[in-house]
Amino acid sequence: MAETGVDIEVWADNWGEEFNTPMQSIGDDFTKATGIKTHWQFYDESEGKLLTQIAAGTPPDTVMVDLTSGVAMYAFQGSFLPLDDYFAQSGIKAEEFIPATWEACLYDGKVYAIPGGADYYALFYNKDVYQDAGLDPEQPPKTLAEWVAHSEKIYKYDSQGNLERVGMRPTEVNMEQAGFLYGGEFYDASAKKITCNQDGVVKALEWQADLGKKWSAEKVAAFMQGLPGYSQPNSGFATGKQAYNINGFWIYEPLDKYAPDLKYGTAFIPTLNGTEEEKKNYVVEGWTYSIPKGSKHPKEAWQFMKWVFYDNAWLMGVKTINGCCVIAQLDKFFQGVEEMTGANNRIVPGLKILRETAAAGTKTWPMIPVAVRYLDEVNRAQDFAVRGEKTAQQALDECAATIQAELDKALQGG
Repeated sequence: MAETGVDIEVWADNWGEEFNTPMQSIGDDFTKATGIKTHWQFYDESEGKLLTQIAAGTPPDTVMVDLTSGVAMYAFQGSFLPLDDYFAQSGIKAEEFIPATWEACLYDGKVYAIPGGADYYALFYNKDVYQDAGLDPEQPPKTLAEWVAHSEKIYKYDSQGNLERVGMRPTEVNMEQAGFLYGGEFYDASAKKITCNQDGVVKALEWQADLGKKWSAEKVAAFMQGLPGYSQPNSGFATGKQAYNINGFWIYEPLDKYAPDLKYGTAFIPTLNGTEEEKKNYVVEGWTYSIPKGSKHPKEAWQFMKWVFYDNAWLMGVKTINGCCVIAQLDKFFQGVEEMTGANNRIVPGLKILRETAAAGTKTWPMIPVAVRYLDEVNRAQDFAVRGEKTAQQALDECAATIQAELDKALQGG
């Protein structure tokens, strides 16, 4: 298509060339289809810069925002444009997206973003470790209790009591996901109340604190600190020093590169009772795209967002190794992933599990103005309890009081 003369500025997080280059390629595809050019900027830390640019009246036309950090924060400050009219004019419905990714786009009854990429997770486990521990490598755990029992057999120490291999770590499941697995909620939107110190979330942290005592959280943390991460050569997972890794389908790439002979399996993240119904408690994370206030080309920015993250969501996902958010395109997306990796790739049997998790998961972090602070404080509470410095109830009571005060102040215009 002939060029329109419009060049929109697109901001994204800097995740390295393996992400940045494919995103620019998607932008080129958009330009060919519409004639609208895209000028990309990738930032390691864009939040402060974005607010500065908005205040100066020179923001980008569209910007990426992490689900846990907050469309709500920007919307509350009046920094993002509501997109309700764009969605209505395009005929795009809320129910067309993975529920958790859509929830992350809302604040105070309005839509401020479009779901971009989704992170749906599975439990990857080392089959050789299972074999060595006397466990059936084709029977991963389905419940949290089974996972603990398997891990009891997997943990391995030398004659001096030093760790040589870990199973499930006390904080293997992050606090957000653990709270939801126990049936908890972190926020009551109708009452505008922080609820991390109630019911399921407290039970989840008590469970993790017990594991911290059982396996010594300090020893496990020190052991893990000495191991390369999953995306690096000789990672703990690849070398059998770490039995499990909760991750997304993108794990295949570094494992293909650095551990081509590793035998690994994929399973659903264990739940309290191992039922189908409980899969609704899976967290789906990811990122969204919004239009900042003061955008010079909001109409063209919306065209870009719709074309990339709705019309061609599956293609964007395959090209950039990010999960697709549009439910009707999930099958096409996973088919594309299989074609990209090859039908014999070790990840392929696990794609069905990830597909089901994507469709089932409904949970995401609360979309409130202090979402980032809240997550930080919840993680601090987890650390206190797992290390035995505070009880789970005490740590979460303090967290709830701190964040409730900050939320109230923000909502009152303080």
